[in-house]
Amino acid sequence: MSDIPAPNQSLAVIGHEAAKRQIEAAYASGRMHHAWLITGEAGIGKATFAMHIAHMILSGGENKFGRFNPEHQAARLIMSEAHPDLFVLRRPYDDKARRFKDVIPVEDARKLGPFLSMTASYGHGRVALIDEAHTLNRNGQNAILKMIEEPPTGATILLTATTVGALLPTIRSRCRVLKLDPLSNSELDVVLARLSIDVPEDQPKDKLYQAAHGSIGRALSLIQTNVLPLYQEILTILTAMPTLDLVRVHKLADGIGRKDESETYLALTSLVVDTLREAVLCAAQGKSDPTGLAVKMAGSGRLDKALDIWDNTRQTFAMTESASLDRKLALINALSAISREMA
Repeated sequence: MSDIPAPNQSLAVIGHEAAKRQIEAAYASGRMHHAWLITGEAGIGKATFAMHIAHMILSGGENKFGRFNPEHQAARLIMSEAHPDLFVLRRPYDDKARRFKDVIPVEDARKLGPFLSMTASYGHGRVALIDEAHTLNRNGQNAILKMIEEPPTGATILLTATTVGALLPTIRSRCRVLKLDPLSNSELDVVLARLSIDVPEDQPKDKLYQAAHGSIGRALSLIQTNVLPLYQEILTILTAMPTLDLVRVHKLADGIGRKDESETYLALTSLVVDTLREAVLCAAQGKSDPTGLAVKMAGSGRLDKALDIWDNTRQTFAMTESASLDRKLALINALSAISREMA
């Protein structure tokens, strides 16, 4: 598979037209808000969107949003992660575990204040990007709160978050919220074409895009792990509940519980959690979801039951990864628990 450009090197922003117009209008007005909270589903390009804001600000507006000149001095420095006026705070990568850590260390969060207090090197202010701000624990959030409440002159703070409710209310209230919508199927087509990525013939594009929920990150994960057939199998198991075919469940778990199937397992369990969350949202809004799980999970108007099913499943898979527990057993236990709750 082709290399995926990092957010600071992506030359274009596909989709998110309404959000683009808001940013462009705010910058053109000369009264750019000091703190922006960019929200939306995982993998829809929030960090890339934020980086394009940084390109615009740190070039003094010479690089237009969504179409910067890679030869511009500011762009070259940002793309090489060497711009002295840009601070990026994100979860560190764990080389041993071969994945990103679960939280942003509070020690890293405390570097924000000293960075923003310094004079800008190039005269266009300073920009701080806090990627996946919801992964800051309470101490970490408190460490950045003062800068968001009382920012130095010329400072712009960009936060991205998938789980907005995990942020302190005081942080949310001080930020201007910019919601990015999921990408349309045609926009997903454009991104995949630009990345020179073909959808495999054994992964029907309509099923792939339905499972991706408008997220290019999720679509790429589905293609890379070839997890779509397994997802269709687990959907069959879920939609048959409360009846549970344990033979079928064990066969599925046997195929993805091995250590060498780590990426496939993570992609599949992430899809399960997202599918349950989507069902909860549909149940809360009185809508039907494509899987029909909303009715099963929130029978007789029990939205609290649907929330418990989603949250317990999410916690089971998260605990399995953080504590290196048996993945096969975790999948079997999670599906068994869902079946019991739906009965």
